[in-house]
Amino acid sequence: MRDERGALHFEILHALPGRLRVQIEKPIDSEQIFRNVTGVLRCSYNPRIQTLLIKYDPDVVSEDNLIVRLAAVYACEKQTKLLHVKHSEEKGFSMGPTGGMALALIGLDGLLKLTGAQLAGVSSWLSTGATLAAVVEHGYQELQTRGSFDPEVMSIIYLINSIGKTNTFHASLLAWIVTFGRHLVPKAAREQVYLVHPDDCSVTLIPLKEKRNSAEFAGKMIRRGSEILAK
Repeated sequence: MRDERGALHFEILHALPGRLRVQIEKPIDSEQIFRNVTGVLRCSYNPRIQTLLIKYDPDVVSEDNLIVRLAAVYACEKQTKLLHVKHSEEKGFSMGPTGGMALALIGLDGLLKLTGAQLAGVSSWLSTGATLAAVVEHGYQELQTRGSFDPEVMSIIYLINSIGKTNTFHASLLAWIVTFGRHLVPKAAREQVYLVHPDDCSVTLIPLKEKRNSAEFAGKMIRRGSEILAK
């Protein structure tokens, strides 16, 4: 972490329900200041690598609220006016084998159709089936991870409607792009900047508007373009 305009950095290295591991930029004298935060059960500080291991009760405080409270305590302790909270624990998207297989079969189907090969009918069924499996798997993974799935997964309805028709290649390709296209753009770790406002008895963190980087913008454009094509 580097010092930027006098701001401090508070980085979430690892997060599980009931457990957080945090990297702080400047050392603290004691972890006692964090033990007093509502919901915190135990807190240990490693001064050598400047990390905090925090165990908390998720029934008392949510992960997001706890992070904000811990960051506010840290900002108050170090008397900073600007604080960066970075979420490095969030994993990027990794495509499963069914997604890669579906794309390969879609490409093969398109090639056979262009050459007028007799196997084009078989490749259409294979690419459609593989794409259906890939979209369903992707939706299930998101449901297990986040408790919901993105709206683009509903492109599967368009794909199902194309079965037995002549537009299966375009439907499979479109469903694949809508589902996976935006995930192919590298996603940087989420970071929120807070303006620290000290009160008489507490500290208030005022979130500042985040700047979108080029990768996030490109991902948004891919998603919007795909949804327009689907309509």
